[in-house]
Amino acid sequence: MKLDIITNELKNHIGDFVQNDAKEALLLWLKNEALPAAKEIAALYTAALIESSEQETGWCKFRDRVFLPCVVDGSLWFIGKALDNMVAKQGDGLG
Repeated sequence: MKLDIITNELKNHIGDFVQNDAKEALLLWLKNEALPAAKEIAALYTAALIESSEQETGWCKFRDRVFLPCVVDGSLWFIGKALDNMVAKQGDGLG
């Protein structure tokens, strides 16, 4: 089967992927699978940043000990809160 045929079929049926069931399934997957995995990786990353800050001074120490860990953790917190709210509103038909 040629790639053109597959591409055209996907283009013709792209609407199937933006139906409510698909969007709800994606949000649930992000909330229940992707976010916990990202948080686990982020915890390892921020721990390594804080450890590396011991060899730094000045702004580089601030970057590794405070700024980057706050950016990573804050971003994941915000994404988690947004996902919680979106998942909670799914059944309400308010989306």
